[in-house]
Parts: sequence; C-alpha cells; structure tokens
Amino acid sequence: MSVKLAILKFDLQPALNKTEHHTDCYRSSELIVRRGQDFRITLTLNRAVKPEESILFTAETGPSPSESCNTKVTFPLSKPGTKGETWWATYESGDSNDLDVTVCSPTTAVIGYYRFSAKILSKSKTTLKSLNKFMLLFNPWASDDDVYMPKEEERQEYVLTDHGIIYVGHEKYIQERGWNYGQFETDILETSLAILDQSLNHCQDPALDCSQRSDPVYISRVVSAMINSNDDKGVLVGNWSGKYLGGISPLRWYGSTDILLKWYKRKFTSVKFGQCWVFAGVGCTVLRCLGIPARVVTNFSSAHDTNANLSIDEYYDHLGEPKKLSKDSIWNFHVWNEGWFARKDLGSAFDGWQVLDATPQEISEGIYCCGPTSVTAIKEGHVDLDYDAPFVYSEVNADRVFWIYYSDKKAERVYSDTRTVGQCISTKAVGSFQRMDVTNSYKYPEEEHIPFDIPYSKYKKYLNNAEMMEVTAVCETEDGIKTLVRKDLCLESPPIDIKFTGKAIVNKPVDVEVTFVNPISVTVKDCVLVIEGSGLLEGQLKRSVPSLEPNELSRIQFEIVPSKSGPKQLLAGLTSKMFSDVKGFQGVEVAEAEPGHPA
Repeated sequence: MSVKLAILKFDLQPALNKTEHHTDCYRSSELIVRRGQDFRITLTLNRAVKPEESILFTAETGPSPSESCNTKVTFPLSKPGTKGETWWATYESGDSNDLDVTVCSPTTAVIGYYRFSAKILSKSKTTLKSLNKFMLLFNPWASDDDVYMPKEEERQEYVLTDHGIIYVGHEKYIQERGWNYGQFETDILETSLAILDQSLNHCQDPALDCSQRSDPVYISRVVSAMINSNDDKGVLVGNWSGKYLGGISPLRWYGSTDILLKWYKRKFTSVKFGQCWVFAGVGCTVLRCLGIPARVVTNFSSAHDTNANLSIDEYYDHLGEPKKLSKDSIWNFHVWNEGWFARKDLGSAFDGWQVLDATPQEISEGIYCCGPTSVTAIKEGHVDLDYDAPFVYSEVNADRVFWIYYSDKKAERVYSDTRTVGQCISTKAVGSFQRMDVTNSYKYPEEEHIPFDIPYSKYKKYLNNAEMMEVTAVCETEDGIKTLVRKDLCLESPPIDIKFTGKAIVNKPVDVEVTFVNPISVTVKDCVLVIEGSGLLEGQLKRSVPSLEPNELSRIQFEIVPSKSGPKQLLAGLTSKMFSDVKGFQGVEVAEAEPGHPA
C-alpha cells in the first residue's frame, strides 16, 4: 500500500525573501513581500510527488475572499520555467523530498494580509495544509506596478527612509522640523492595514473594499480620510484652538509611531491632537509603509477657498477695518502629502506626484478627505479632474481679492493680488537634508499663456526643411495700446518610441517594436520607416507604414540579430511628405552568447 503524500513542514524563508523584496527593514518575523516579484519557499514532503499527484496553492485576503473580487486565487505548482499571467508557482527539479518553490503574484494583486495554503490532490484523497500567512505590499521596484518609481535614489528616499524634515513658519522665515516616520517599527504595518479595515468603505462593504485594494488611487484616498477622525474611527483629532486639555499639543509630537500605536493599542480610539504637519507626517508613514512612494510638502501662504470660486475674498469697511463676511482664509503655511503613482482613471499625462491632504478642511464625496489630485493637473489648470482639483488649485493659485463693503447690497472690488498665494512650496531633497523648492511643479511663473491653434493646413506651405517658420502677432490691450510680437518657431518633431521586447544577445534574434502617433489633423500617407544600427543589423531595414489618420498610433514590429556585444544604439527615422525630420534612437546593451549554447 502506497504512503499518502503529505507536507511534513514548510519554510517561507522570511529572511531571504525580505532582503530581496526590500522589506527586511520591517521589525516583524512574518513574511513581507512586494507584488510582482517572486519569492521562495521550501516544502518538505514525506516522499516524492508521483505523476498522477498535484499540488494547488491558495492565497486569500479579506473577510470574504472570492475569485470574482480578486481576493482569492488558486494556482497549481507547475514545472520549472512555467509562468502564468497572474499568480504562479514553479519548483526546482530534483529527486529530494524538499521542494524549492518559487511563487509570484501579479503587479495588479490586492495588497494586505494573505492566508496561504496548499492542497494535495491524488486519485484517492485531497489533503489541505495551511502555510501560515504573508503580507503583500505595493512594489515601486516593479516596472508594471502602478507605484513604479524609476530612480533608485528616489525609491530609497520616498519608500525606505524612515525620517525626514517638515517645513513650517513663513515664506520669509522657513523653519525645519525633524520628523520620525518610523514606518518599519514594530506593529506599524499592522496598524497601517488596520487603518484600511476601520474605514467607512470597509465597514459598509468589506468585500468591495478589499477588492479595490490593488489600486493606489483608492488606497491613498482611504488613507487621506482615515488619518483624521471627523467621520470615522480615524487616527487624529484636529485642534486649532490653542487649548489642548485632555490631549497632547500638536507641537509636542516628534514622529508618527507614537500616534499610530496609541490609536492601534487603544482599540482605534482617535488620538488628541493634530494640526496639518502632524496629519501629513502620519499620512507619509502609512503610505510608505504600504509601499506607496510618498513625501511631505509645505505650501507657504496657503489659501483655503471655502466656496470653490478660486479666489480668497477679503472684506473691509470704508475705514479699512476687516469684516468677517467670508470663511475664506490664507494660512502662513499648510502641509500635505504627495504620493507617487499612475492615474489610469485620468490618463498617463497625469501620472506621478499626487496631492493627498488628510487635514480636515472641506467635505469631498460626503467625507473629510482630499485627493489624490494630480500635481500636473493643478499646474495645467485642469480643475475638472478627480479628485478635489478646484480646492487644491486654490491652495496654490487663488487670487486674493479685496473688497470695500458698504452694505448688504453694495461692495466694491478694489484690488486683486495674483501673486501672494502659493509661495516656496517645499519638501526635503532626495538624499540630503536640503530644502527642495517644488513650486514650479504646481504653477507656472505669474504670466499668462494664451493658446492659439493653427491647423496644419494653414501653415504647411510655409515650412522649410528645418521645419521652422516665423510667426507674427498683433495684440491690442483693452485701453487701445497695440503691440507687435514676432518670433521664429521650430516645430517639435513627433516622437518615435523604440522598445526591445527581449534581451539582446549576440547572434540571437531579438524583437523590436517601434510606435509612432500622427499628431496632425490630416491623414499621413506614404510613410517609410528606416532602421539602422551598427552591430545590430547589416545596412538599413525599411518598412512601409500604412496611412495614419489623425491621432492614430502605428505599431511596427520586426526582428534583428545583433552581431557585436556591448553598448549599441538603434536608430529609427520616419519619412513622408508631411514630416522631414522624425527620428528616434534607443540604446541597448548586447550580451555575449553564453558558452556552450549554439547561436
């Protein structure tokens, strides 16, 4: 009689995996890994696996895990080299009873606690074995993750650095305040996940809430709401009265860990008290802890626009005494967070830094939260985009309007200041304790750009081979003053994107993809793509490109066989009657073929 296959013991190898996943800083004995990156475990069996037997793994998270909500997944242990598009597991070949297993989640996986188990399937019986649990985080090192941050020095600063500087004071006298984020301290990760579990979204629909935890847009908005206590069991109570009886003055906090642990260990009782820099410090800790790159940003001369009219209205009587007729205000400084992630809900143009403000100021979608708001959207004036763009735009760009109030029926607008609001927007520099001014990320210098579209059909006959032309504009002010502006313009060539879809190795084919978008308002015909590159292909490669409608994307794929190793450069050019100088290039490192492998 054959012995039933069983798992005698398992090892999730937390030390090894945490080092490889940049999670060894967390003070926890549990396995903490990042999505989209494989990790290794060892299963010790009582005997070798027979061909008719198989092992299935199950990973599940949340109170009601289900495959339809992406909170439960079952996947087989597969042969070496087999990788799936979602979760997958493979084993190293060998005759030992110890199976070295590699497991990987997708970069779109839900983050949080996972219960992990293995099921042995045989002809006669099914056996289930719990493999304990692990925690899955966002992965700024994975290029397909929405929180991917390309530069290592920025990942070190905005994910792995556990301390920082918060700027306070006045634009004329900026002060530094050190802050201990402490995102890796004992129980801080557990606390950060508990913040998600105590949110209104989770209380109302736990299954739906957990299913959306793959999205940093969603997660960051929940964090923004939960750091303050105005609508929920949030972490901090705000207090601007100057009286702090029954709590701790905001000035007496030196970091986030004490605040978060008080909230966690007192069964989610809100901690007293906080102001803007405290809310932002705690928010930064939680975001970094969950794997979302984050920083603290201070806006000096920060506007609080209560009626969304993009101006701060100040009223005075005829003697110059201020009158409290508006709830609008301007603070010496205000502090918020920025998180770094993609905005698939808005489009790639709005990826990157996003404003998140946990200080309870105005209600957004029924609760006190703010963001995420694309910093790019604020700079470009797209105040119609999610979330809370008009409010954030006003904080950095509102006009300060002065009125003389005569009566309920009469007020005279006497002056408008367009320069005061949004000064010296500051954050700690990467890798140093210097202040970095990011004002230009939020706003252009105080001048007005007036866009004027000239269709291609109007200017094409004036173009020379260098794609330059002279433009003249005659302007007249409201009071009749005329001026003439003349400028030489050089048209920007539309870009060509070149991508190697595999590793370049000497004498081995590698696929290349070239993409191009027709940027003009007419159909482009008779295009030819020309490719060349020393050591990458012999001579030139030419491909005809089908006609392109306005804004249509062309994708051309081809294969090359590199002949030389080392750093090489592939050049691409697109020729047509419409464009004379559309070129691009892409560098690539060509590796030598491995010894013993035929070319």
